[in-house]
Order: sequence, then C-alpha cells, then structure tokens
Amino acid sequence: MTSVHLLPRAGHHPEPRLLEEPAVRFGLGGFALFLAAGLVSALDLSAVPGSAVVLAVTAVAALPLSRSLGSGIGIAGWAFAEGFAVHAYGELTLAPADLALLAGFVLVGLAAARSGS
Repeated sequence: MTSVHLLPRAGHHPEPRLLEEPAVRFGLGGFALFLAAGLVSALDLSAVPGSAVVLAVTAVAALPLSRSLGSGIGIAGWAFAEGFAVHAYGELTLAPADLALLAGFVLVGLAAARSGS
C-alpha cells in the first residue's frame, strides 16, 4: 500500500504550480482577450471604447508576465482590438493609424509586465 504525503518534507522544494508557468499565464491572458473581443462585439461598441476595453484587459493580462511575453500579449491585444473594435469581421490592416495603435498596445504590455527577460 502506498501513502500520500500532503505536506512537503523539510528541505524539499515543491514543484511549481501550473498557474505559475509563464506559458499558462500567457494562454490565460490570450483567453481573456478573446472574451473581451466577444464582449466588444456583443455590445457593438464603437472603435474608441471597444479598443479601451481590450487595452485594459491587455494591461491586466500582462501584469504577471515577463517583458517579452508582455509585448506578445500587447500584439495579441492589438489584433483583437483591430479585428473586432476598430474593423469588422476580424479584418486587420496596417495603415499608419493601425501601426500607431499597435505601438500603443505593445508599450502598454511592456509597461504592465514585470521586469524580467
């Protein structure tokens, strides 16, 4: 018969929890952006308020991430805002205003992310 130890032994370092893994946190942030895009579409928000909602979710999603993953969440946030708040039906364009929006989302992701690699 085997026994299960519920408490870690002295000097034994427990394995990291699944939610502490950077890739899992990045994926959860992407899922939150997906939900925000659905909300923006369902409420039929115009470009500015819809982008603001997605930008806020991007900032919150980047908080537990490193700077490199924070910039990735910024790019994903831009894609969701661009495709569902600014344009219809997931259309992404690279006009100067769209590139400025991309820069803004990446900067927010970087600023919100904890310092790291």
